[in-house]
Amino acid sequence: MKDMKIGMRGTVLALAAVLAGAQPAWATPQEDADALLAAEDWSAAAAAYEALLEADPANAANWFSLAQARHAADDFAGARAAYEQAIAAGFTPAPRARYHLARALMALGEAEAALAEIETLAEAGTPIGRTIAAATEFAPLAEDSRFVAAVEAMTPCTDPAYRAFDFWLGEWDVTAGGATTPTASSRISARHGGCVVLEEYDAGGYTGMSINFYDSISGRWHQSWMANNGVPVYIEGNLDENGAMVLTDADLPISAATGTINRVTWSVEEGGAVRQYWETSSDGGETWSVAFDGLYTRRAAETSE
Repeated sequence: MKDMKIGMRGTVLALAAVLAGAQPAWATPQEDADALLAAEDWSAAAAAYEALLEADPANAANWFSLAQARHAADDFAGARAAYEQAIAAGFTPAPRARYHLARALMALGEAEAALAEIETLAEAGTPIGRTIAAATEFAPLAEDSRFVAAVEAMTPCTDPAYRAFDFWLGEWDVTAGGATTPTASSRISARHGGCVVLEEYDAGGYTGMSINFYDSISGRWHQSWMANNGVPVYIEGNLDENGAMVLTDADLPISAATGTINRVTWSVEEGGAVRQYWETSSDGGETWSVAFDGLYTRRAAETSE
């Protein structure tokens, strides 16, 4: 019974220590080092990782953590050495270490070495151009042609293919179903650095939205639509020979499951309006019915601007 009470007391004390944010007495040296880093006790964390690396000098993760601790403590030379050790030991993801190494090099006044690291990241196709451009350390390189080229190479969604649906961007009044006045409003906006075209449609009782994006791997545009009627639509395609965007689910599993093919065409009309023509087929594309025929006209306020 006495042993049981002692054991329970130990458990309670350990739980209290955890709740108080302290490391339990049986924490490993690795756990201690990681806890010090998380607590932003930079000097103690650095010392802890240095001790760990004496016993295991090939530990890439600990080299990177040591670099982080030194970097945060403004020991840029020490951070540089640790980042280089992390990369040499095979730290994953390597671009993360190279990015922070470049930051440390800039802090040391070694802009050429930092630029070389940035160009290495660009050659690897690392999509962090916007992150690098926004980092204050790299501000002195902003006008450097090599830096500009590297950042552009690492900035996703800048290829002209990503702009193919830009003709639909804007604030629109939508007239559909043979009406003579607008029946809905729609806001089409570029989001997330131009990687996404977001549609927000409002016809009063019926509302919906779609996410549209270009997939560089398949070379096709995709749309995922959902409305408050709970019926999703997934379609894909590209511009046709006339410059109209044509998206369909004819080759997607969803059409086989539902027995219905959707085909939606967006085309620029005279005066800059956009027509959205939505057709459906239940006989494999032999015949088509019109599900929606809407004319998107830019709102007067936007037109005047």
